[in-house]
Amino acid sequence: MRKAKIASVGCGWVAKRWHLPTIAELTKRGDLDYIAVCDINADTAREAGETYGLPYYTDVEEMLDKHSDIDVVDISTGDYEHHTVAKMAAERKMHPIVEKPMAPTLACCDVIIDSCRENGVHFEVAENYFRMPGDRIIIKLIQEGVLGDIARVHFIEPFGRRGFVQGAGKPRGIESPISTFTSHSGVCIDMGVHRMSQIRFYAQSEPKRITGITKQFAPEPNRVYEDWGHALIEFESGAVGIYETSQVGEETIKYRQIMGTKGVITDVDFWTADFPLRAIVNGEMKDIPIETERHQIDGVDVLSRIVVHTDPQIVYENPFRTYAIDDWNVGTAEEIMTLARAALTGEPPEYGIGGRKDVEMCIALYESSRTGMMPIDIPITKTTGYEQMVHNEFHEKFGHAIDA
Repeated sequence: MRKAKIASVGCGWVAKRWHLPTIAELTKRGDLDYIAVCDINADTAREAGETYGLPYYTDVEEMLDKHSDIDVVDISTGDYEHHTVAKMAAERKMHPIVEKPMAPTLACCDVIIDSCRENGVHFEVAENYFRMPGDRIIIKLIQEGVLGDIARVHFIEPFGRRGFVQGAGKPRGIESPISTFTSHSGVCIDMGVHRMSQIRFYAQSEPKRITGITKQFAPEPNRVYEDWGHALIEFESGAVGIYETSQVGEETIKYRQIMGTKGVITDVDFWTADFPLRAIVNGEMKDIPIETERHQIDGVDVLSRIVVHTDPQIVYENPFRTYAIDDWNVGTAEEIMTLARAALTGEPPEYGIGGRKDVEMCIALYESSRTGMMPIDIPITKTTGYEQMVHNEFHEKFGHAIDA
């Protein structure tokens, strides 16, 4: 059976920690054929190539043209480059997968969507959080009705910690969406897309309206975007989502609560595969035991399965339980393999357009903040003022349009 041929573009810290080793393990196990790597930094490209025994390049088009049989292009560049590199791949009939966020604006997302449609290829977004074992079982519980109808999803996330700046003046809103165009945008989209994805899955509904506010409490010359944000999300089902993130001041407690009419998950450590679950059993709210089974492969702690002791039991089986892949990279492996299968079979990948929805929710948060906390209806039907700021700033820095 033919294996999908894959190449990597962008070999920085995100790729080093998640993408490159996972692709290498999938190749070792016979699922993929790793072809080449590329990074604009020659030393970074060389390090990746030598580590995995692959040809390495500093020019994307040179790599794609030299290896014209590539099926999948795994893109871990800066946010603002995703749509450009994905379009290069699509025009060569290759299937791109881009890191999150899919792109900095909806117009840029649509470049990926349109170029793939025009060239008859699929695309995927590397949204790994909902694919991680803990989230897979939570979503399964919700879909099986264990929590009943979802009423509220609450997610508070600290994201690093920086001190307040003495004499910085009163807190202010967005001055600029992106400050450097090097790796990522502000925290409300960089991590926000992850959480918007999860909140949508937990609510089991699509967002209808978002009201948001962002602030900058600790300004720095290279950080002109927000360091705190809050969003109130109204869903079509009537459920409410509350999202808050902060990277300033004393560390905020981690908090995730999914409240339904029959049960609740309230968690202060949402990185683990187990979590506190309470649900109505025989008319009473009770704690539901959850077990995880684990084993070692090549020194890696690998999850076998998660068993939730409802009646009947609900079980998650790790599809990569025979691989040296930890819980975190189960999500990475799934996102890569769903596009690899799509490239070979034509079956659509799992998420795709979902990545655009996540960006849309984050843009609604920003636009609401920019307009004095005005509610923003979804879908967004025209370019927002926030997005125009991104496009203008790109043009100012690089001297040409963002190609969106």
